[in-house]
Amino acid sequence: MAGFNESLGLVHQADGSVLLETQPEHEVAPGTIHFAVLTTIAEVSAARAVGQPVVPAAIDVQLMRRARPGRLVGVGRALKVGRSLAFADGEVRQEGEIVARATVTFARL
Repeated sequence: MAGFNESLGLVHQADGSVLLETQPEHEVAPGTIHFAVLTTIAEVSAARAVGQPVVPAAIDVQLMRRARPGRLVGVGRALKVGRSLAFADGEVRQEGEIVARATVTFARL
């Protein structure tokens, strides 16, 4: 059974990034990718950067520009990993431009 990330179409890259080739079902309106898709890519990228099992406890997402159908790449950066919480950033890029960014607080499992 495929997990949530796989069912969305996310592909985990060896370098830690996350790739999504968008499909029509990812659009909120023709030509515009849904906010929830961008949020998921940013959160998953941030979680991968932590490198340990985590679940999001809080997330702050900013849309920087409209994401259009096509390839989206998520890259994360761990800021601090403590005993019970971890903090990380995730960015979503399209054609080299940032379309969304998130700061995430994770609970460590």
